[in-house]
Amino acid sequence: MKFWQNRLAKLFEDHRRQLVSIVTRRISDRETAVELVQDVYARLMKAGDRGTEEENTKILYASVRNAVIDYHRSNAGRANVMNGILPVQLWQNESSSPQDHAESRQALGALDQALLELTPKAREMFLLHRIEGISNAKLARKYGISVSAVEKQLARTMRHCQERLAAYRDPE
Repeated sequence: MKFWQNRLAKLFEDHRRQLVSIVTRRISDRETAVELVQDVYARLMKAGDRGTEEENTKILYASVRNAVIDYHRSNAGRANVMNGILPVQLWQNESSSPQDHAESRQALGALDQALLELTPKAREMFLLHRIEGISNAKLARKYGISVSAVEKQLARTMRHCQERLAAYRDPE
């Protein structure tokens, strides 16, 4: 295993800059690109040697491409969840009826209650992300966890809030 660790470390060292550059171009976020490339390195370290240096290099690049695809899929799913987390009917407008206003207040109350049901860390992370616009990478650094862990926590929080707000959403 020591041989594989040295071999992969050398391979990674030789290609890291180019891999980060490729990922950065595809996702437009250098911090996340660095995280993705590092995650690929960790996964390959566990997977073991695949043969020649050429084969290992191909696997390294293919793994990074797959990580970018997974990242985009994951973001698309999160975007759909995020779009549903605060339904339009939660926000009142000037022409809303008293009934609409009351329903809005009830929905906001349900959202408040849903947020109170979360752990303080999950609630804070969600509010920092949704209200303050703090990136997943910055949240990961703040809490000392991986970007992936932040994404998973935000997804769990959003699902929780959606479930609590289901009664207030427009049936479509």
